[in-house]
Amino acid sequence: MSDSSDNKVLNGVQRILVVRYRFIGDTILTVPFLRNLRSAYPNAVIDVLVGPQSGAVLENCPYVNELIEFDTTRFHKYDRGKGKAKSFLSYLLMLRKRRYDAVFLLKRSLSSAILALFSGARYRIGYATEGRNLLLTHPVRWRKDIHEVESLFDILDSAGIKVTNKELESWSTDDEIAKTRAIVPETAHDGLKILVHAPAAHPDKMYPLEKWKVVLSELNSKLHGANPLFFFSGAERDASLNETLIAKSGVAGVNPAGKLSLRESMALYRQMDLAVCVDSGPAHLCAAAGIPTIAIFGPTDPERWRPYGAKHTAVFDRSIQCGACADKKTLTNHACLTELEPGKIIDAVMCAYSDFVDPAGLSL
Repeated sequence: MSDSSDNKVLNGVQRILVVRYRFIGDTILTVPFLRNLRSAYPNAVIDVLVGPQSGAVLENCPYVNELIEFDTTRFHKYDRGKGKAKSFLSYLLMLRKRRYDAVFLLKRSLSSAILALFSGARYRIGYATEGRNLLLTHPVRWRKDIHEVESLFDILDSAGIKVTNKELESWSTDDEIAKTRAIVPETAHDGLKILVHAPAAHPDKMYPLEKWKVVLSELNSKLHGANPLFFFSGAERDASLNETLIAKSGVAGVNPAGKLSLRESMALYRQMDLAVCVDSGPAHLCAAAGIPTIAIFGPTDPERWRPYGAKHTAVFDRSIQCGACADKKTLTNHACLTELEPGKIIDAVMCAYSDFVDPAGLSL
């Protein structure tokens, strides 16, 4: 099979590096980019530089040859390696030895552009941010007013690569699914299975507990005939929050927080029917798993960060006026989120449920 693309401008490319060491959500949103890149270069080696934890979401991705962990810091507590951090210089030397022909920079930092330059790659394609223009062969205007996935397509476009498939997806092995079922046997429940992800790495993305109580108890009542069972995800540190939500809302809940690895959590999401999440990495993982996902937004731009795909919904209320976005680094109470009415979330879930039980749009 030969490489094929109508308008490709990168000639003689056989080895490609994609730089995307970011958090969970950012990393899974790279999949449509990688699929279209692989379509344009079916015979090339395509490696991805990923975060030491978040990179796991791309395991088993058929569009990638190798995932390379980038772990130089212990600053980011939500995506850092377990061993000793490596030096930036060690990555400069390692990447140069790999002799990449092209580097696609999905990061916007100056340091990532320096990595690309010192790799010796003939083509360096990325956003024209952080004063990086002189380090890139193909600088791309960064547009903030479109979804992150669509923004990544701008990088492909600058390299003459046609986008033919925009779907998000993820991959779980049979072993991962089997292990998840062994740890969480409630996945065999024959009623409606709803994934709830209430924790957030950033406090300004947390929806108030008392309002979560209203959302869950109302959904439990409205979906009574569907025999709903709520699964509460999160890390070990989130287990107590989940237990509080279950107790306060009175729902039938399962709390596997802290019992599953990231890969196992992804396998769990694939076995759910619906998901209700705050603006978080798991919201994007649920969307990638193909289940209708409702994500609750406050100060973050939903047009850019909503779960990607037609059957997913971002719930927000822009009629709530506050200075949250302007004072984001100092404000601790974002009214656009804390004053968001539970009814908006409930309505979005019920709408998604109606589509789920009757995808053809016929009367129920």
